[in-house]
Amino acid sequence: MSVCVSEKALHEAWRRCDERRAAVATFDGRRLKVLYAGMPGGSYGPDFRDAVLEAEDGAEVVGDVEIHRHAAEWYVHGHDSDPNYGRVAFHAIGAPESTRIKAVNSMGMRVPELDMGKLVGVAEEDSLAVDRSDASRAEDARGSADWCDAAGDERFALKIRGRRADIERFGADLTMQMAVFECLGYPRNQVAFRHLARRLPWAFIVGPAIGQRQEKETGDGVALAMLRWAAGFGERPAWSPVPRLAREAPQWASVAGRPANRPEARLKAAAMLVEVWLRAGGPMRHALDAMRRAERSSGIREAYRFRGGVLGTGRADEIVVNGVLPTIAAWAEIGRDAALYADAMRLYRAHPSLPSNSVLEEAKRVLERRGVFFGRVRGARRQQGLMHIYKSMLLRPRASRQMGFGCRALSS
Repeated sequence: MSVCVSEKALHEAWRRCDERRAAVATFDGRRLKVLYAGMPGGSYGPDFRDAVLEAEDGAEVVGDVEIHRHAAEWYVHGHDSDPNYGRVAFHAIGAPESTRIKAVNSMGMRVPELDMGKLVGVAEEDSLAVDRSDASRAEDARGSADWCDAAGDERFALKIRGRRADIERFGADLTMQMAVFECLGYPRNQVAFRHLARRLPWAFIVGPAIGQRQEKETGDGVALAMLRWAAGFGERPAWSPVPRLAREAPQWASVAGRPANRPEARLKAAAMLVEVWLRAGGPMRHALDAMRRAERSSGIREAYRFRGGVLGTGRADEIVVNGVLPTIAAWAEIGRDAALYADAMRLYRAHPSLPSNSVLEEAKRVLERRGVFFGRVRGARRQQGLMHIYKSMLLRPRASRQMGFGCRALSS
């Protein structure tokens, strides 16, 4: 029998699944328990991302979930040919009799169908939501803040480890370029921006930029032309001394939302940064000079902010926290410069809050459902810690079962 409800109601029912560890089943009889329903995907891609379900044998299945009233809508919406739906682990359906149509993704693999019928209209009394007094919540928030700070330091240490490996392989300047370029990209394009930096290192642009400067052309215009070519958005400039570039052009993801987030727009900011690096003597020297001039951590962002909507304060802060400071700390580790390392760590811990994002809000929502209260999350370090908790524990329930916090274990 069909479930005569809207798709919105099906979304809300799925969203409540992990609050009570709901039992679900595929139409072929496979039984599972929802440990985490996943983060809402918004208007782009699958309905829920990174859901975690547990099979009867204890195995965990991690992937995306797409929800429809009828099985045929998988094909009506073109998901069978869209690579963005390649990580869909389950196709959740509200109408059981429609399952004669089987979902297949763009790689030709079957996507199991889940029965949503028993989830709609289930009372919420048995959810994991914890009712706590204001005093109890305030006390938990103080303990949660310390936990977040420690997790933020761990996330920073992991970034340092990755940057150190990059420096040893690619050198300091290219590593800084890759780190900064990654932060320019919308999350789905971070890998592509890193690939762009490797395909067209800063040093490859220096020669043409200096040559064109002597002919009265601006360096950032030269850099933009080179970057557009390397990114696959333009033809090779006729004056380029490099006939071809190694590797294929990056694979860019389509971006919904603000036009300024699109890779074509971000390339203008990348070109302006290259011009700044040209004057400063390289990406690493520019970063070190910015750090030494800044009285506070927020002062470093001025070296990465451009007026006119090219690169705003929020994105500059992301570059400082996620790109510049961990790369400088890695450079200090390699050079055994304890003072420089301490400065990088101090500035990271003191940096003000970054713009909020969907991961932060989702982490707070899920953790508070499990009895872990945070209040207002202040400072970049604490935000980074909350994101680290979400990615390393909430998306790894088997590991987080071993760790209790507040009044409940994270995946109790």
